[in-house]
Amino acid sequence: MSLKNQILKIIRSILNPIGYDIVKHKTNHPFHIVHSHLKMNNINVVLDVGANGGQYSTELRKAGYKGRIISFEPLNQAYKDLCKRAQKDNSWQTFNFALGDTSGKTLIHVSKHSPSSSLLQMTKLHKEAAPGSEYLQAEEIEIRTLDSLFNTLGIEGEKIFLKVDTQGYEKRVLDGAVNSLSSVSGLQLELSAAELYEGEDLYYSICRFVEEKSFRLVRIIPGFVHKGTREMLQFDAIFFKIEK
Repeated sequence: MSLKNQILKIIRSILNPIGYDIVKHKTNHPFHIVHSHLKMNNINVVLDVGANGGQYSTELRKAGYKGRIISFEPLNQAYKDLCKRAQKDNSWQTFNFALGDTSGKTLIHVSKHSPSSSLLQMTKLHKEAAPGSEYLQAEEIEIRTLDSLFNTLGIEGEKIFLKVDTQGYEKRVLDGAVNSLSSVSGLQLELSAAELYEGEDLYYSICRFVEEKSFRLVRIIPGFVHKGTREMLQFDAIFFKIEK
């Protein structure tokens, strides 16, 4: 019997007579859900596109993910915050540019609520649903396609999970990754049920696109809700490659 089991046995011998027991804790926390899917599919590389200050990857680490993380974030201040979080993690690499369907320089709109920043204009619906998310300024950034750099990341042959949270720009990130998707095992995409950014593709269009690339939907995680109407306007969808 392992030391852990011996300790559990002793604790149970004390607690059981008074009506208590120790059971394995299960949680429905979103990041435990994500991690369970990563573990089930043997994922060892996460591409964190739209990393902002590193919140997603930090929570993924807390949930138990120990594999490699590669984060992409174009905003200067958010990237500084990201680097602070990643600096002591030898398996966490960061890049200071956006991913999309083209390469070069472009402008990103910086929101008062940093995670709401986008390369697209914000709609009236978004402003009404999330007061305080309005744009403050524009910032010039570098943008690249995943296809243009995939072979330089040293992840060929790995089990890759692509997470994209780019505020309405998700489809364009996928358009710039059409070749790379053949090497990706799973996806986590933030999808919109209504137009929050001008010209964004809505959930049904993106679902159809990834299904055509042999991915199937396995989980939906609730997301952004309109503060007034209580409608869910955004949610995360997890997809994994269909085994043939």
